[in-house]
Amino acid sequence: MSPQTDLIVLKEVHGAMSVDALASSHPLSAKEEDIMRPAQISELFDTITYSKGAAVLRMLSEFLTEPVFSRGLSTYLNTFKYSNTVYQDLWKHLQMVIHDHWLDLPASVDDIMNRWILQMGFPLVTIDTATGSINQRHFLLDPDSVVDRPSPFEYEWIVPIKWIKNGKDQTPYWLQTKTATHLPMKTLGSDWVLANTKVSGFFRVNYDSGNWERLLKQLSTDHEAIPVINRAQIVDDAFNLARARTVSTILALRTTLFLQREREYMPWQTANSNLGYFFLMFDRSDVYGPMQAYLNKQVTPLFNHFKTITADWTKIPEKHTDQYNQVNAISIACSTGVAGCEELTTGWFKDWMNTPENNRIHPNLRKTVYCRAIAAGGVEEWDFAWRMYKEASIASEADKLMYALACTRVPWLLNRYLNYCLDPEKIRKQDATFTIVYIAGNVVGQSLAWDFVRTNWDHLFNDYGGGSLSFARLIEGITRRFSSEFELKQLQQFIEENAEQGFGSATLAVDQALERTKANIKWVAENKGDVLTWFTVNSA
Repeated sequence: MSPQTDLIVLKEVHGAMSVDALASSHPLSAKEEDIMRPAQISELFDTITYSKGAAVLRMLSEFLTEPVFSRGLSTYLNTFKYSNTVYQDLWKHLQMVIHDHWLDLPASVDDIMNRWILQMGFPLVTIDTATGSINQRHFLLDPDSVVDRPSPFEYEWIVPIKWIKNGKDQTPYWLQTKTATHLPMKTLGSDWVLANTKVSGFFRVNYDSGNWERLLKQLSTDHEAIPVINRAQIVDDAFNLARARTVSTILALRTTLFLQREREYMPWQTANSNLGYFFLMFDRSDVYGPMQAYLNKQVTPLFNHFKTITADWTKIPEKHTDQYNQVNAISIACSTGVAGCEELTTGWFKDWMNTPENNRIHPNLRKTVYCRAIAAGGVEEWDFAWRMYKEASIASEADKLMYALACTRVPWLLNRYLNYCLDPEKIRKQDATFTIVYIAGNVVGQSLAWDFVRTNWDHLFNDYGGGSLSFARLIEGITRRFSSEFELKQLQQFIEENAEQGFGSATLAVDQALERTKANIKWVAENKGDVLTWFTVNSA
């Protein structure tokens, strides 16, 4: 698998898992009797439908092998090219090809795949390398949440497990029951096991503490012995297991220590995404300073690496994934105060301000450079970017500027930008919700955006259409930082005040916002002290 196709793990698999780990999730395929209102149809066109759908098909392709999957898909498409189908038709065509290829599976495609599409969620597979025992359970981000949706399979999956021991591929294993024993996974001495190689399966993995320690040691001594996609997976699994209180938050943070030596995109992007949650929870608290100092220390070698390979920022890296990671290097370095970063981005932006008709900032870097320069600047930079936004003839350029305008640290500029969202002459209706979410993503703009939405909800909902899919994104975006009892009360009050007219396509998102806020409150209360200590010690 190439680095480019590996990126589906970042773009689809991780995103789908974050939503599918909530008790308010839903199966990939809905029963007809569950769909009673038009709004429920809109709700189904979400991350689960698109991203989990892609991830589960990828898993199917992996365990069938690509030639078998492609052949079955081809006969399926040819057979039904002028008609409607149901998912069972695909399973049937794949099964026919399996028989032709003598492929050995533990059950039929129908039996295996129905467990992945007819019940919500996914399993957490736990491997004890001291004994070789394996078990699975329904993974929930908040283990105290109540699952009130019954499953025809009682939340048990048939799980294809590809795995390695000390970096060498092993015979794949099928977990078909809640608990099992697979003695080859038992280890001795310094041996380590890593399951779900290439993240080919839609599940998370936990280990006994001894195996976690050996994986961390491997990352600290020679991280490249573990495939790059699995270095990212270790980070993502550990952080999500920590949020679910299955492993300690400190264990998750320790998976980022090796990043000082990491130059690849996927581990950095995964760590950045997961640490984003820490910023959301702590960027208004005393944890923020030590956390920034730690990230400054970790990203400085990466920033200097890109400075070197781009000949002091005059060239663009050859590899696509390096181009992506250059964006990470600049973004994290500037936001954590790495020496030379702010001067670099503001210098590029000033050059553009001096010659507006000649923008020499590379398109890959524009979104980050615009944001960092506007964050470091004032009204002059903001007004210039606004003028460029209004004049932009290319949609992608307008999107970058729309995002960057929300990066200012000046409250009155953010309030003015919010008010522009009510004027379709300034910001198109279809862009208004994105703009508000961008502003809410800024720690200075969070409370401003929340106040704005509550004050103008009736107008936004009625004039901008409650059936619009972006309303779910709006609710999710403005509540992401909520982590206090006060914010929970405000959210509950907002829901009560608008209960009569309802929330249209955002109904499910409102339920998820409540669930997420409660989980955040609990998580902060349990972890703040340990996290503050760890960042303080490891930023020294």
